[in-house]
Amino acid sequence: MTVRPNLPSIDELYTDAAVRHLIAARNHLQCAVLRFDDAGYEHDPTARSYSYVAGIVAEFNDRPWRHWPPAIPTHIAQGAKEYRRIARRSY
Repeated sequence: MTVRPNLPSIDELYTDAAVRHLIAARNHLQCAVLRFDDAGYEHDPTARSYSYVAGIVAEFNDRPWRHWPPAIPTHIAQGAKEYRRIARRSY
């Protein structure tokens, strides 16, 4: 009986290494965004870079990154309806 190891292909090894590097980049970008935030600054390029890299990592892990929000958030639409109802009643 011959025992053959179940070795991943070289492409899988490269992909795994690339994902690990992306995860490290995501973590460093998240730290940078939080440090900018703690200092009272908002640095959009860093936040966008973090969002982009986090989306790639989530895609590799078979998770949806972001669900697109509705055009008008439901709590705002409900609040507007309630306001109109109350405003009509007060006249």
